[in-house]
Amino acid sequence: MSPRARPPVLEFASASEPWLPAWLRFGSTIESTPLSTVGGSPTVITLVFLSLVLATLLSVYLALRLYGGYRAGGGRAMLLLGVGLVLLTTVPLLLRLALSNVGSVAVVWQETIVTACQLVGLVVILGVIHGRR
Repeated sequence: MSPRARPPVLEFASASEPWLPAWLRFGSTIESTPLSTVGGSPTVITLVFLSLVLATLLSVYLALRLYGGYRAGGGRAMLLLGVGLVLLTTVPLLLRLALSNVGSVAVVWQETIVTACQLVGLVVILGVIHGRR
């Protein structure tokens, strides 16, 4: 084989079943490649991902409960409290997920955007708390 020749994509083991690749035949062994991750072990990364999903679900549940309270006659302060909590919890989680998958956004800007969103959420919540007096 010359240095520039490429290996075949599919190798067929016998002429009896030329249409079936060798790795799909009965009794063939498949070499499994271990799961590889960046940033830690697969178990830790799975647990972190599941905790982020759980945190997102809980924050959406909280926002829906606050919105329900607003609809039941809670007033404008209840709505603003819900908006502030969504900006503090749900939106930053979704922003982290979205911005980490965009290659053109630097990590510094990702964290700046997320922190600014959390800051706006805190200011809205503080406005509700101090505006009621």
